[in-house]
Amino acid sequence: MTFDGEGKFYFAKGDTINDETQTGVGVFVLNLQNRDVEELKAVAQTLCDSNIQTGGPETHDPAATFSVVCMDEGKVVSRSGSLRLIPESFRHKIFDAPLRLSERARTEGRKLIKLDFTTESVEYKDGRYIVSVRFINSGDRWIKFKTPDQWRGSTTGGDLGVAPFSEIGKMSPRDDWGFPLAGVKMVNQEDFHDGIVVVNPGSSKTLKFNVLPDNNITKGEYDFSGAAFMRIEYEGYGWGLSTQVDFRPIRTRITIDRDYPSTPEEREQYEKTHRENMSQWPVKPGETFPEDGLYRAVQMSGGVAFRSLQLTPFKAGDVAPTDGVKMFTESASGTVLNGRAQWLWVGSAPTPVKQWSPDLIDGTQQRCAAGDVCPRTGRWLARVHSGDWNYRYDLAGIVTRKRGERMPGASGDSHHGGWEWLGA
Repeated sequence: MTFDGEGKFYFAKGDTINDETQTGVGVFVLNLQNRDVEELKAVAQTLCDSNIQTGGPETHDPAATFSVVCMDEGKVVSRSGSLRLIPESFRHKIFDAPLRLSERARTEGRKLIKLDFTTESVEYKDGRYIVSVRFINSGDRWIKFKTPDQWRGSTTGGDLGVAPFSEIGKMSPRDDWGFPLAGVKMVNQEDFHDGIVVVNPGSSKTLKFNVLPDNNITKGEYDFSGAAFMRIEYEGYGWGLSTQVDFRPIRTRITIDRDYPSTPEEREQYEKTHRENMSQWPVKPGETFPEDGLYRAVQMSGGVAFRSLQLTPFKAGDVAPTDGVKMFTESASGTVLNGRAQWLWVGSAPTPVKQWSPDLIDGTQQRCAAGDVCPRTGRWLARVHSGDWNYRYDLAGIVTRKRGERMPGASGDSHHGGWEWLGA
């Protein structure tokens, strides 16, 4: 917030990530009325008070500072200080008018600098999605930034993503993500010479990405949201607007016309990416599983991770076992995990084609009969019937098969209990 001492008030907003009423970032200028000018001069005079820094306690927040021009024994001096150290008795005098005028500047003032983005379209093509994101300059100054393929995918190094926030007609928002776009080469890369996007006043630029979602999506009509963490340049003076900005997009309504994944090939592709994403988020004993899936037990001992050979299905909302587990270790040497374990997501759990159906979605099967076609790529462990509908694992009988290949063993063999999937 800046008052020029005469008749203009500037409000700069460089972070709207957690703001429910604002999108984008920018600088807004408000032409003040006489009464507003007198109120802000009174604020400045109060900031010049000799007791203005006797409050506290101080906290580390570099942005929570003020600077003011004061008269000291007939001389003009500049002073600065911490907003955190302003005593409570001064706070209404100092904050009420600037906060009120900040809201007016945002809603009524002229947009000196203003950058937004929105999801323009999401189209499925050749096994991937073309996601178009439009950056909009509704201010009076040019804005430019590097193309997102040069961003590092972090809040400090630059990140961009769009997501189906909530499905139309349903109350609960999605809390997973959608399409990560940072570090992705754009479809229309050639439109941006030297890897720079320049958005002139009153114009927009559309960036198109060929990507896959990092979580599953059900077809439907969605309000699309997202987030941008990026470094920008802008024309002229910024009145305190940082060049590192973080902001929410203008929401837009987008129709997703097919489920993802919808085919076994897409499922393998999705599981590979999702497995990598989930590898940093083990579910600990007593914690809730975030989603349906087949999970591998992991036990830590002396700084070494021992992983289970078999996978266990859990549903979203299930509580991870707090007692010990007994499962063969991944080495298939016959040694057994014995104790409390964490759980890592490995793949999709067996999923019915519809509720109560005995048929499973292709590519989600956990078991396969001897001699049948392999339903999902990976390692498979042989099971042997041991009477009374029980079975045991044959640790010498581990095979690797691709989806569509024939599994070993004769179909109908009464002694062969079939095969159990161990993961890709």
